[in-house]
Amino acid sequence: MVTVYPKGTTIYKPEKCCNGYTVFPLAHQGKPEVLMINMNGQIVHRWTADSSRIKGGIVRARLLKNGHILTLRGAMETKGGVQEYDWNGKLVWEYVPSIGNPHHDIFRKDNGNTLMICREEVPEKYKEKIKDPRRRNISIYSDVILEVTPDKKVVWEWHEYEHLDINRCNQIPASRDWRAGPNNNTISDWTHTNTVQALPENKWYDKGDDRFKPGNVLISLRQLDLVLIVDRDTQEIVWEYTGDYKGGLSGQHEPHMIEKGIPGEGNILIFDNGASPQKDLAHAGCSFVLEVEPPTKKVVWKYEDGERFHSNFTSSSQRLPNGNTLINETAGRRIFEVTPEGEIVWEYVHVKGFSTRSYRYPYDYCPQTKALGKPRELPVIPPQDMRIPPTELPIE
Repeated sequence: MVTVYPKGTTIYKPEKCCNGYTVFPLAHQGKPEVLMINMNGQIVHRWTADSSRIKGGIVRARLLKNGHILTLRGAMETKGGVQEYDWNGKLVWEYVPSIGNPHHDIFRKDNGNTLMICREEVPEKYKEKIKDPRRRNISIYSDVILEVTPDKKVVWEWHEYEHLDINRCNQIPASRDWRAGPNNNTISDWTHTNTVQALPENKWYDKGDDRFKPGNVLISLRQLDLVLIVDRDTQEIVWEYTGDYKGGLSGQHEPHMIEKGIPGEGNILIFDNGASPQKDLAHAGCSFVLEVEPPTKKVVWKYEDGERFHSNFTSSSQRLPNGNTLINETAGRRIFEVTPEGEIVWEYVHVKGFSTRSYRYPYDYCPQTKALGKPRELPVIPPQDMRIPPTELPIE
């Protein structure tokens, strides 16, 4: 039995970090909850979800400027919903869409509206266009993007099957796109959208490129290894990215445009999982964080660490105001911060469940965090690596 197991904050170099509070939902067998920790790994606040209305774990949580927490509960196969809690854990807003099951992501716009992803079955009239007979007679699911007002009116919706070629897919039956449904029937998660963002103000639009108009909608389609930007007014796809680094995107998560005032502003940061069985072996079993310049689609920065860094599901990355990048490696159950040079300057390991996404917020992000005051920032220096390199193992 292992008696020494590193958990909590295992590395912390305060002078090199973008210090603040880290917020993440924790998926485990207990009550669904969201934690906020300081840099030394101490829990400074906790939100526990109301399980009487909507069942299921919390898969996404975003701290709002008023100190509320916006959460998404449920999964693609189960009926979930969006809930907003105040700082004290009181439920103040809830939305359960009538169209499909909400899953993976929510995004609160500056005008108070909320973007969300909902799973829905592709209608038969669209399935008639399918060329592969193996797919024509099974249930195929894609997603609809909804924008909902605070008074719960749907003011915008974008059905993926109306705008994408249904024959554009991972067509190998053994791939992640095919699996058994609840009644043992074969179903296809054709798009499996996992991220949605309304584009912020950005330099590309300021320079006259209308593809990156603020308010246009950025989405990530995991099954297609594809990131899209949709013009909110015309509903046309105006930009897409599949990548070319080591074979291209592979089951990516959390692409988002970096906001103004943050290093890399206007570029799109992507957690490339390395999850597709159809990619080149150079990509298999390795994850990357890529920073992409949208007009040229050039990778201008990346973080990789070979087989030491890999999460084939969920995960996220966030560019911080000092130029560092916060990375949530879900499968490894760790959240860590790296400098532009790739040095790990903060690392937090948790063993109670796993976190799907994480976000760093300044100490004064909202009145409630500001009132907590700046916590002590104690360095954490790990001991020297005690492992024996494989090449030095004794041969019997």
